[in-house]
Amino acid sequence: MENGFDIVGLFKSRLGENAALHAKYINPAWAKSMQLIGYDRIYAKAEGCHLWDTAGRKYLDCISSFCVSNIGHNHPLVRKALQDVLGETFPNLIQLDLPLLSGLLAEALVKRIPWLDMVFFANSGSEANEGAIKFARRVTKKPRILYADHSYHGVTYGSLSVTGHAMWREGFEPLLPETTAVPFNDAEAIERELAAGDVAGVILEPIQVGAGIIIPSDDYFPRVQAACRKHGALLLFDEIHTGFGRTGTFLACEHWKVEPDIVCLSKGLSGAMVPVSAIVTRRAIMRGVFSSLDRSEIHASTFSGNNLAMVAGLATLAVLDREKLIDRCRERGDALLAALQPFVRKYDLVKAVRGKGLLIGIEFGEPEGFLLRQAWTLMHKINRGLFAQAFTIPLLEKHAVLTQVAGSNQDVLKIAPSFVVEPEDLDWLVRALDDVFAAAHKFPGPFWEVATSLAKNALF
Repeated sequence: MENGFDIVGLFKSRLGENAALHAKYINPAWAKSMQLIGYDRIYAKAEGCHLWDTAGRKYLDCISSFCVSNIGHNHPLVRKALQDVLGETFPNLIQLDLPLLSGLLAEALVKRIPWLDMVFFANSGSEANEGAIKFARRVTKKPRILYADHSYHGVTYGSLSVTGHAMWREGFEPLLPETTAVPFNDAEAIERELAAGDVAGVILEPIQVGAGIIIPSDDYFPRVQAACRKHGALLLFDEIHTGFGRTGTFLACEHWKVEPDIVCLSKGLSGAMVPVSAIVTRRAIMRGVFSSLDRSEIHASTFSGNNLAMVAGLATLAVLDREKLIDRCRERGDALLAALQPFVRKYDLVKAVRGKGLLIGIEFGEPEGFLLRQAWTLMHKINRGLFAQAFTIPLLEKHAVLTQVAGSNQDVLKIAPSFVVEPEDLDWLVRALDDVFAAAHKFPGPFWEVATSLAKNALF
């Protein structure tokens, strides 16, 4: 301990007060939600794709911090890089300068996205999407932004205005004007809107994660790109969730061979260490935004390009390359999909398994068996969003596997472990899912007791 402040000692001495502190000072509703589903565990250690609680129990993390910890928790190379920089007295956040580290990370990103040229750094995915909307309106001099139904782009006002799920929008309207929702995977709908001539940009997720891991048809994005170019609108891709190898390619847009005008990145760039995001775009677009010397800081962010964020990004890219983690993600993802697909035939409740790389959704549907169908219907009448959540409880409690639902009111379980997951971890996951799915097909039984208790508690 130096200078009288011992953060490690403080952490260890107060560990266990987590729920009380959050309930009192941060978000009591979230604290209650975590307690209700048994997710108020006290984790003391995180490495790779594993967590350990204070009792020493080991967990398999299949959430990956909402796809933030793609390279695993506390990767030693990222930690070492951050420690090295903190050991120096490098200038940081001077503001009226041209910092080297942001230039280096921008260079590294552009090398990996060769059709784009320049980068603006920010702090979160929402902030990146906000900037992309501004850039599109400024450069095209058109007002309207198209977005997809059931999309998720963030919760700040601009990003929320192009988020197509009513749950996120409720209570915060009116939102930004001149934003129009269109059905996802419907290129004709976008073509009709673009024909009006007033659309600045179309913002889309390559895979709709919050809608249930929804993957579009092969011709959707090529048609949308062609239509945008025909009508002078920009194509904006929100790769916050899918970027940095999550789907088995550096960017998910590579699966469809499209080249968006703006790509928004965050989550995986951070190395699960320091908040950071990036807007990667064409030189002409950046020049159109920062169009003169007196507008050279017309879009800015105080902490943009800070040293720790840039170092975390550079180190993360180095890990992806040195450990060939994107190839590994693709291989592990293919193996996991192959292991999960038989559940569709084996279990009445499992209707589909889909995904790319290590971003996988398991969709549940109304069963054919009479007793199961009655139980399913009752659960959905009480609260439609709780059925898939009911699977996460025994997965964690009995099998020490941390999972999540894909989105609000979705009957989809999301599986997204880090790229460092090993074959034995995938076996662990598949065995756990098999056991919990089997239990769900026994009605009445322990699974349905948990589900009913969850539903009743959620009402009060």
